[in-house]
Amino acid sequence: MFLNVNLFHKYTRHHRILFHLVIFASIYLITIFFIGCANTEDYANPLDADNLRTAGSPDDFKLYAGDRQVRVTWAETDAEGIKSYKIYRRSISNSEEPFELVGTVDAPANQFVDTQNIENDRVDSVGRILSYEYRISYVDVNGVETPDPNNPPNPTDEPFRFWQSASVTPSVPPPAPIVTIGSPSDLTVKLFWEGYQFPDDFSLFRVYIARDDGDGKTPAFRISHDIKRDQNYFFDLSFRKDGEAKVYRVAGVDKFGVEAITAISATSPNFPPAGPQNFRVFYAARSFFNNKYDAIMSWKANTEYDLAGYQIYSKDAKGNLIPRRTLNKRDNGVTIPGEDPLVINQEAVLRTYFITAFDDTPGPDGKRDESELVEAISPQ
Repeated sequence: MFLNVNLFHKYTRHHRILFHLVIFASIYLITIFFIGCANTEDYANPLDADNLRTAGSPDDFKLYAGDRQVRVTWAETDAEGIKSYKIYRRSISNSEEPFELVGTVDAPANQFVDTQNIENDRVDSVGRILSYEYRISYVDVNGVETPDPNNPPNPTDEPFRFWQSASVTPSVPPPAPIVTIGSPSDLTVKLFWEGYQFPDDFSLFRVYIARDDGDGKTPAFRISHDIKRDQNYFFDLSFRKDGEAKVYRVAGVDKFGVEAITAISATSPNFPPAGPQNFRVFYAARSFFNNKYDAIMSWKANTEYDLAGYQIYSKDAKGNLIPRRTLNKRDNGVTIPGEDPLVINQEAVLRTYFITAFDDTPGPDGKRDESELVEAISPQ
């Protein structure tokens, strides 16, 4: 018997590929397993000294710079046994500079304002911005401090734990924008700030947005947009329904990142959708023996998030509007079969058809919120 060499090489090559795929899949599953363990164990308690992300430092650590001052905040916690918090700072001009204690506050406080020897608008000899870097720790009722500043996490240790820090550069804040709300339109809030007086170190405008659920809780803001200085407006087009309330923070930001903020609340107005576009009807005769016809209608679908559906109307011989078909928001066409022409002044006339779009929120009168009537155009 003779061995087919080409077949042998093809056979072994396929097995080598299969072998490597098995090895890769095994490594992938093992990696996912350990990541899952890290997510559930090593990150569960931010105040745990073994937490890989915080090394025990209080979570949600943020800095807010002002005029020769820095406000340091961190997450509120109901953890028991915390006596106080310590705040450390260093001036970032040399990464080897040690952190120094600048303040201590008793629990349950969750902020500290640092005004000790703070300078504004710090830059180096070539104009690069210099910052102050902060860290915080907590002290328990037994006097144990976590993280331990005398033995901080070492980047070379395994596993690597990170004592989180944050940096800012204090500066005189720019003027806060004077914000007004523009004319209402469907699912849109328009914010304007005109006549802004720009300081020399102005950088940009920044818009933060938070949902207002009316539950009395502090809104959770997110950065929505950074806006160039030559734009004095912002349109929020992200509403999903009428009556949705939001809180906006519009900030003037200087080149050091210091902000001056104006807060304003607004609600998506209760407006109907726009009328459907390109509404057309085709009259298709059914036979030569009577005047009946099919009314075949089509339109360009609306795109509003709160769209609920469409309503088709026609008029009777006296000109009264008659509801004919109610359709859902996914429809962009309908056929009404077997229509009879209207008899007006002893003459048979094809019916005229109309359409409206309506949303999922009733109007101020409690009735269905419909757009203006759009009359169908016949290409015939």
